[in-house]
Amino acid sequence: MIENVEKIRAIFLDFDWTLFDHKSKSFNLKGVEALNLAHHKGIKLIINSARSYYALKELKTFDLIPFDGYVVNNGGATIIDNKILYAYFIADDIKNEIIDYLNKHNYSYNLVTLYNTYINETDKKIIDEFYSYFYEPYPLDIKEYKGEKVLSIQIFSYEESDLVLKELTSKFNLLYNRFTSTNVELTSKEFLKSEGVKNIYNYLKLNKDEAMAFGDDTNDIPMFQMVKYGICLGNGKDEAKKYAYYVTDNIENDGLFNALKHFNIID
Repeated sequence: MIENVEKIRAIFLDFDWTLFDHKSKSFNLKGVEALNLAHHKGIKLIINSARSYYALKELKTFDLIPFDGYVVNNGGATIIDNKILYAYFIADDIKNEIIDYLNKHNYSYNLVTLYNTYINETDKKIIDEFYSYFYEPYPLDIKEYKGEKVLSIQIFSYEESDLVLKELTSKFNLLYNRFTSTNVELTSKEFLKSEGVKNIYNYLKLNKDEAMAFGDDTNDIPMFQMVKYGICLGNGKDEAKKYAYYVTDNIENDGLFNALKHFNIID
């Protein structure tokens, strides 16, 4: 049954397992089709992903979908109309001191900037282990890094390094987040997808009744709480579904397309 909703002016979209199916390592083409139809009707499309801008670009996301705005690094920065609404960078002096430490102690690491990601390779084994199960475009060589401001530093390390690395980050009052068994991320603060939504609202003069969001994981919950119509994919986490206005089909069963039809966003 088609459910008519109030005027939707913007749709916020998670990437992994919402637009991009990791089983097939490809985009859900019906979802891509639906988003292009929605955009043609004048609805703003905003990516809201834990991925970096570099990763999304290298995966050809922006070639397939005409996004108007970008909330990247799980809310670490937001860009729209070529304007940076905000970006939570690590202070340059802190960044430089951490890099010096990592180089001295022979750590491999990524520097994630607003538009690029750079890798310093010292331990190929742990890097290969990370990229063997975490589907991510390979970064640029650190030699290409020209001193851009950094949103996060991702350190390739096992859990036995946590104590010493936590001491280092505590010294600089940074947030320490181990997100895989082989990698930790340092940021200036906790990044939340809701921060991007809030700033997009202010920029576009939107309210929550005019926005819809699609996601599948617990980090999408703050985004769901910022919009009236939070849509969770059927393959999503149970906790995320609790905060959703509506649960659609799995990604492989065209959940995004079906939801946009259900709410009469597309014909």
